[in-house]
This record gives sequence, structure tokens and C-alpha cells, in this order.
Amino acid sequence: MTKPLQRAVPPMTSAPGDAIAANAIAHAWAKVDAALSPHPNCPLPDWTGGGDTLHQHLLIIGSGNDNELVSQLRHLDTASARFGKVGFVGPASTRRLIEWSMGERVVVLSRMPRDVSDWDLRCPLGSLARALGPQATHAHAGRPFLRVATSTARHWRDRLAAAAQHGFCVGLAGLDILDDVASKGLTSHAASLMTLAPLLRVPGVSWIPLGRPMTGPEGAHAMPPESVDWIDWRTDCDDLADEASLIDNLDLVITLDAAHADLAEGLGVSAWRLGAARHAASRHGRGDSHWESTPLAGPDELADWDAFRLPATEEDWPRAVNAAAKALKAMATEFQGWTR
Repeated sequence: MTKPLQRAVPPMTSAPGDAIAANAIAHAWAKVDAALSPHPNCPLPDWTGGGDTLHQHLLIIGSGNDNELVSQLRHLDTASARFGKVGFVGPASTRRLIEWSMGERVVVLSRMPRDVSDWDLRCPLGSLARALGPQATHAHAGRPFLRVATSTARHWRDRLAAAAQHGFCVGLAGLDILDDVASKGLTSHAASLMTLAPLLRVPGVSWIPLGRPMTGPEGAHAMPPESVDWIDWRTDCDDLADEASLIDNLDLVITLDAAHADLAEGLGVSAWRLGAARHAASRHGRGDSHWESTPLAGPDELADWDAFRLPATEEDWPRAVNAAAKALKAMATEFQGWTR
């Protein structure tokens, strides 16, 4: 919805009733503006970059719809060095992890404050990197920027030690989008899971699925064969902090989505990315620069990669899975019980 165009008109003498009507219309448009604003309860001006901000307070607002929210969290630390005070208000699932990782530098709020007099500017989390400029691009590049609480990490480590049949523990994330990479004849989630059969058959691996669990009858059948050591604790993870603490104890994460690759990278855990997102995009005729194709190499070379991506064409999905399985087998063979 947009406001009507304001045309220049000759000045006219208005009756008292016209002024009242004009005020009512202006008030109505103000309500429309507030409703259409992404942050209707925050009257602070937007920060778009620049300025002398060392003595100003910035309120950063994260949305539950931010598809790359995890990767954007790294910019909170950069902003804290630019401002006298930085606050964050966002989804409840992220708060505990942010408090663990940068609670000394960022004030984590449970909701939008009613009194914003302590804040000078606001910035959506999705716009923060652009506002920070080139400095944000290089901040924490290739370095961990997330931390987990020692007690919570120990909780998951003890559970893994008791439940895992093998010492080599690998997370498998993005299973909720497996239907996007299944062949046309395999429509169920259970059948889609079997497209990863070469990976799941690698001996000496305990698999820990990550992400949102499937619900209903479809989810109940989405299980690998009994020969696979499948440790499913997805329903035990209450928020991103729980999942991060579990990932922090894994040796490798293989993921079909970007969020878990970013989460693993932020924790310093090696991640291979199978490009389900790129596959889905190619079916709609658009490219996705985030999922650029990478030439496949031999198992020895693959074992040292920090990222593994699906080639651009969907026909290469089986080849990509097979190559990842070979690399994983090489890692499992050389695994000598290192711990995180």
C-alpha cells in the first residue's frame, strides 16, 4: 500500500471541520506506516552506516524470518567495537547462544523495550553487514565466533560417549529439505533419505541428525536401516544453544542447508555442504551464488576440504553423494579417536 500522490494545489481557506478531517486522515496514515514498518514498536532512526558512533547505543533487531541469521551473528561482535553499547532483540531460539558467545559485549533483550530512551539508533540484523561496510566482510573470516557453555557441552559429550557405537560422530543436517533432491519417482521423505545411502553405509560412523525433526506418520518412517548407528536427539534440542553444544562435540557436520554449515563454522567444526539449496533453485531456473559448484576431487583431497558442494546440475547429485561417501570412508579409516 502506498500513499496517494501529493499534488500541488492552490491554497484554500478551510473550514474548522476540514482541519479535523485532515488530522484524522494523517493519524490514519501514521497507523498504516506503523503497521507496514518491519519494526512497528521501535521508533528509533535507522543506522545505515558511517558517523561518529563510538558514544552511541545501537539496537540490533533480528527477525525469525532471517534465512541467514546464524551467519549474520558474527557481525554483532564487530558492531560492539563501533558503538558504545550494542543490544540485540530477536528470536528466543538464538538468545542463549548469543549470551554465551558475546554476552560481555552485547546486551541480549527478551523483547522490544517499551522505553527506548537508552538507545540512539536501530539496525535490522540483515542490514548490519552492509551498514558496517568492508570491515564486516573480514571480521572473524575463517575463525570461530560462537561459544557454548562448558556444562551444556559436557552434557552432550557424556550422552554421545554412552550412546555412540563408534568414536567417529558425524552430524547430518538439512534432512527436512531432502524432498528437493529426491528423484521424481521418490516422493516420500523415507525414500528421499535413501538418496544418501552411500554415505550412511560408510562403516565406523555414528550419525547424529540435526535440525527440525519430521513429524507425523511420514517422520516415523524416515529412518535408515537398523545397521546404521542413528542417534536422533533432535527433539531434545530446545534452542540453537542446545544444537550448537551438540555440534561442538561432533567430528564433522555434513549438511544440505547453509544455516548448519554456518553454525558449524562458527564453532570451529569442519562442515561439508551438499547443495540441496542450489538444486532446488535450479529447478526454478535461477542461480544461487551461495551454492557455487566445485570440481570434484579424489577422496584424499576431499578429506581435507572444509566445504563440499553439490555441482550445479541435478544429474550430479548421485555422483556428489558418492564422492562425499568416499571421502568420509577415508576419514573414518584414518580416525584414531580424536576428541573435540
